[in-house]
Amino acid sequence: WHPKLRGSQQTKQQGKKPLIDLQPLMIWIGDFTERRSKTIVISYLVIFIAMCIGAINLKIDSNSAMMAREDTPLRQSLKIVDEEMMGGMSLEVLTRFGSADALKDPRVLKAADELQRHIAANYADKVIKTFSLANVVKDTNSVLNNNDEQYRVIPDDPRLTAQLLYMFNNANPTDRRETVNDDYSSSHISIMLRNGGTYEYTAFFKELKQDMARIYEPLRADPNMRVELTGTFNLAVELMDHIAWTQLKSFSFVLIIITVLMIISLGSPQAGAISMIPNILPGIVTFGLMGWLGIPLDGDTLIVAPIIIGIAVDDTIHFLTHYRASWIEHGDVGIAVRQTLSEVGQAVAFTSLVLGLGFAILIFASYLGLAKPGLFGSLAILVALLSDLLFLPALMHWLKPNMGRDKVLKLANEQAATS
Repeated sequence: WHPKLRGSQQTKQQGKKPLIDLQPLMIWIGDFTERRSKTIVISYLVIFIAMCIGAINLKIDSNSAMMAREDTPLRQSLKIVDEEMMGGMSLEVLTRFGSADALKDPRVLKAADELQRHIAANYADKVIKTFSLANVVKDTNSVLNNNDEQYRVIPDDPRLTAQLLYMFNNANPTDRRETVNDDYSSSHISIMLRNGGTYEYTAFFKELKQDMARIYEPLRADPNMRVELTGTFNLAVELMDHIAWTQLKSFSFVLIIITVLMIISLGSPQAGAISMIPNILPGIVTFGLMGWLGIPLDGDTLIVAPIIIGIAVDDTIHFLTHYRASWIEHGDVGIAVRQTLSEVGQAVAFTSLVLGLGFAILIFASYLGLAKPGLFGSLAILVALLSDLLFLPALMHWLKPNMGRDKVLKLANEQAATS
């Protein structure tokens, strides 16, 4: 704390060469961006357009089964469940009627049977097996006729179907309650599914709802009839899809808020608008590459976007704040860019590299819900760094934005004249 001691320490510190000195690189970047400003900006615009096209092809798809790597025991177990067992997921078609014994009506049972046969014929790539009260009636009818396959049908006579269901009801009431309620007014069709993602199953659910409406249309005479798709997997698909779309909408809303805050903090609408270009680029490049490579966007991957824009905005604020101050003072773009790179460039580079390597560690995780954010997070941080060190200086050299300099100088001259 002593002045003399502090002075001697400062002299020693100034004489030491830093372990990693990026100042020569910052000087080269200042010269390079001035010479090649238009080339750099046009290159970035071409990349931006290409990544936008890729982002358009990006699909939102959440698949918990695909979150583990191919060689992990979890993926192997799920494969065995799909190929050798009844699948890892299930779906239910709930049917409710307003009157008791409605499910003993052959028309209702035949509607369920028709839906099951339609599903087996058209969705074999997704559905492994279906089961309903109609199967009980058909199997019982066949057994009572010496297992003759031609009797594996639903009888047209309501009295005969009632007798077959009477035997089912008395054989095991506990199992019966898992299929139909006590007064035979409510039942369900169980559908066993192969593991899949929300993208393909969302389209499947939409088609299945249309099939249900068409097949059960002749029974609409009952005003209290309800046929709806439900089940844990259906709710999970809707939940994951809703979360992903909500995050995407929130990300768009955040961009607007950050733009307004940047305009306020930099004191210039022009500066605020320019500052958002390098902040959007990392997210666009990430989503664009995922679209081109066919990698779906899920809830885990989408978390990267708000994190990256926060890091990019922080670096951009540092750069533009120093640049604007130097630009207002000197009125020379070359001096302003070089001073900014000298004061801010090395710090921005080090922080981005540290954060990028921190994200990159997650690439080695066996859970892809961590590995993919690690890969694309580190990539987006690298893009944000290059945008701040190359694109922003080149943009300043090419456009030479005023950034409110005339207004500041005018106000300073008015204050000087007043004083």
